[in-house]
Amino acid sequence: MTDGEWPVANKAAHDAEIERRLMDDPIVRDMAEGVRAMNPAELAHGSGKPRHAFMLAANDEYRNRGGTDGGHLGAIANAILALLNQPKKKS
Repeated sequence: MTDGEWPVANKAAHDAEIERRLMDDPIVRDMAEGVRAMNPAELAHGSGKPRHAFMLAANDEYRNRGGTDGGHLGAIANAILALLNQPKKKS
């Protein structure tokens, strides 16, 4: 992983479905924009799996913003990382 490159972890199909659903959640989309300028290594391991501290912080922030979905422990963090891997849409 290099600076500016967002890793992606391999995952089970049901986990991937939860994360795809979360990627459409406006709260998660806003959270992704909030961390876009961060160094990827602060959020994820080189394997693409989110760091534990990031998973916990993402879950807490999601709940604090009124989110009610969530799935497995790393679902929100994985959805954020996946959004960061998508090209940024031009306004």
